[in-house]
Parts: sequence; structure tokens; C-alpha cells
Amino acid sequence: MHVLLTPARHRLTAGLVAVLAVGVLAACGSASARENSAGEVTTIRYQTYAGNVDPLQLADALGYLDGLTLKKVGDVTGGPQSVQALTSHQIDISSSCFFGSIAQLVATGAPIKAVASTYGSNDTISSGIVTLAGSSIKDAADLVGKKVAVNTLGANAEAVIDTWLQKSGLSDDEIKQVTLVPLPPLNTVQALEKHQVDAADIGSGQIKATESTGVKLQTLVRDTDVVGPYNGGGVVMTDDFLKQNPQTSEQLVTGVAKAVRYIESHGRDQVLKIYDAWLEDNGYSDDVEAVDQNWGGSTGVASAKTAAISDSDISLWLDWLAGRGDVDLSKISPSDVYTNDYNDLAKKG
Repeated sequence: MHVLLTPARHRLTAGLVAVLAVGVLAACGSASARENSAGEVTTIRYQTYAGNVDPLQLADALGYLDGLTLKKVGDVTGGPQSVQALTSHQIDISSSCFFGSIAQLVATGAPIKAVASTYGSNDTISSGIVTLAGSSIKDAADLVGKKVAVNTLGANAEAVIDTWLQKSGLSDDEIKQVTLVPLPPLNTVQALEKHQVDAADIGSGQIKATESTGVKLQTLVRDTDVVGPYNGGGVVMTDDFLKQNPQTSEQLVTGVAKAVRYIESHGRDQVLKIYDAWLEDNGYSDDVEAVDQNWGGSTGVASAKTAAISDSDISLWLDWLAGRGDVDLSKISPSDVYTNDYNDLAKKG
């Protein structure tokens, strides 16, 4: 998979990497007030994504994080934003970050690791590039000169879109004329309806929820049509947190892995009953409606029984990064990007 970004998007991504690298080197955590008697952190700072079942919160709702306290410090619209908070020590864990973003940062020397898979795409759940029904846009070539909404730049949606454009035969100059517009996922359909963007990348759950309101969409392509079923991303943590808090890290990672397994082995309504009650009990009742309307009912993780990460989960996106000149494949391997050492389910097989 060899993909070239537009110069504007490339500069933005490179700038973000530089900011994150500085944050990793310069920032220092203030964990002492959050430690237990063994010296390990037990109050876990994190962020969430609107309209989705957060696997970390679900792990707590299911009782897998006993002895740990979750402290939410805001919402994000994409993995790069969350990893920026992670590497500057504003949070301790990012639970749904694109493996490609993690790989790109590891290639720059950022001391972080992916530790469990939490989302992917398959025949049951996926994302798609959509337009309003009746739009004159019918294929990749029709997007030249148009605007496409994505949740964030430099992440999963951009990787899939650029790959599709190239596979569809568009030239580098034509690809540069497709403008990606970062928007919060819950606002993308409204932007489509107001013709602020011409197309949007959204999840199948949100597509279904949107059409239930009477808004008709047409899907140009699904991500699985472009790259096949895949694990897209997951939990990422800093090397120093993992090493300094091995017991806490194992409980967090294994808890999230168990939450992924729970989602895939239980019905949507059963998961939402537990999750919605947790949101209500913890002061997040305003989030319930968006989750109930937009969550697709599955993680899409191929390795759902263990949430383990494999070399192929990373190499897919390393190829994409290499194609646009962001990594040198001779200097990074998939095993540099992830570890399953903190996931008990993965270690037990």
C-alpha cells in the first residue's frame, strides 16, 4: 500500500509529530498523589470519544478495574489528539488510537506502545465514505475538488481514503485536490446536509442511526472494500507508565481486553444496559442518547477473544506510512510498536 498525502496534510502531520516528541521528552507526570502503598498509580486519567462505548469505562462497569479509579479529563475526536495528551502526561491511557498514528510516533522515538486491540472493521461493522442520496458524486474521481469530513487528520480515515483514491487510479495531483475536513463525528451528517462538505467518513452504526431519522445516504465505499477486514487501533500507553506500574498496567490492559471480549459475546442491548447504567451512575447521563443512537454494537476486532495485537495489524499501516515517506521500513518493525505482555488474555491464548 503506497499512498501520497497532499503537502498541506503532510506538513500538519509532521508538525504534530514534532510537538508530541517534544512533549514526551519535556513533560513529567505528577503521579505521587495518585499512588497506592506499593507506589503504583491507581487513579487513571483518560479521555473518551462521543457516541461510542468506551472499552475502558465498560471494563470498570463490569468490575474488571476493582481498586482503580477512573478520572475522565475530556472528550476527543481522534487518536492523534488523544496521543498528544498521553505523551504530554495529561492522561495515562488512550483506549482507541489508530495503529498507524502509534507507529508513526514510535518511528520518531516516542516511548509508547500499543497494548490491546479495541476497534476494527469487518462484515458486521465498518466505516464508509458517504454522501447525501442523489449526490452527483458516485466514485473516487468525483471527489476531486471536493471536501470530505473525517474525525481527525493523520489517522484511520485518512489512511483508508488516500488508499482508496490511489487504488481508484487518481494521480498524485488529483489526490491533492481532495480536501479532508476534520469534524466531530456527531456533526458530520449536519455538515453534509448543509452542504458544508461533500462527503464524510462515518461508522456503519452512525449511518444506520442517520437513516432512521429519514436522512438518506449513499455509500461510495466501505473501508473493508479498500483494505479488507482489519484491526484498526487500540489501547496505547507510555513505556514509563508500563514499567513503573506493572500491576496497574496489567489490570488496565487485561480489563479492556475482557471488555472487548464481553462486547463480542453479548448482545447490543445487554452491553448498553450495563454501560448506560454506568454512565448514569458516574455523572455522564448526557452521553447516553448519543451512544444509544450511534454505537454499532460491535468492536470489529478480529482477535476479540483476547484483543491481542499481531504484526499484521501494524504492518498494514507501516506500508501506508512508508508510501508517503513518513517512516523508513529498514528502521522500524511491527514489534517495535506493540506488546501483548500486559494482556493476560493474549498471554493465555
